[in-house]
Amino acid sequence: MDPVILASHISPFNGCKIIDIGCGCGIISLILGFRYRDVQIFGVEIQAQLAEIAIKNINKNKMSDRIRIVNKDIRTIRSSHTQGHVDFIISNPPYIKKGSGRLNPDTQKALARHEIKLDLTQFFSSTYKLLKSGGKVLLIFPADRLSDLILVMNSLNFHLDWVRFVHTKKKNKAKLLLISAIKNDHGSGAVLPPLYIYDSDNNPTNEYTAMFKP
Repeated sequence: MDPVILASHISPFNGCKIIDIGCGCGIISLILGFRYRDVQIFGVEIQAQLAEIAIKNINKNKMSDRIRIVNKDIRTIRSSHTQGHVDFIISNPPYIKKGSGRLNPDTQKALARHEIKLDLTQFFSSTYKLLKSGGKVLLIFPADRLSDLILVMNSLNFHLDWVRFVHTKKKNKAKLLLISAIKNDHGSGAVLPPLYIYDSDNNPTNEYTAMFKP
């Protein structure tokens, strides 16, 4: 669910460059590559096994001319790896705060979910080095960590572009949020209308269903 929602909230322009941090098997990169034919995407994945799967997926879908998978720790990536600074960074990063929650015994899942290799400060520090001034970073993250996001963003000269809360239903509290931040520039700080996944009859909402269409 998260990658599909996240991919539907970016509007890249022709010729732009995008980094997908923690690309996993490459689903976000593939969605963006299919929808936007004139963009260049770099999927960065620290886990070799997932990076190999992503490369196979990119090749099977004949997008290797537009999507490149980089098997590296994002903290070691420099702008030279992406042929210069990029316009957008998109990510579904590790979301469980360091030192909290039960660590998953599956190493692959643990790295994807827990701030073991990458916490918020490291994420935004790495992002700052790779984004153009005025470039945007877009994340999906637990809603209860909004204050952590804002604190780290402000400390590293990122400013709120917009935020949108994601609810499973109208009557439920938001569990997730989407947030867009701008490097070295002020955004509107808008709170967008909430996204609801299911209606009162437990059917997917029209907006959520539309996110799965090409």
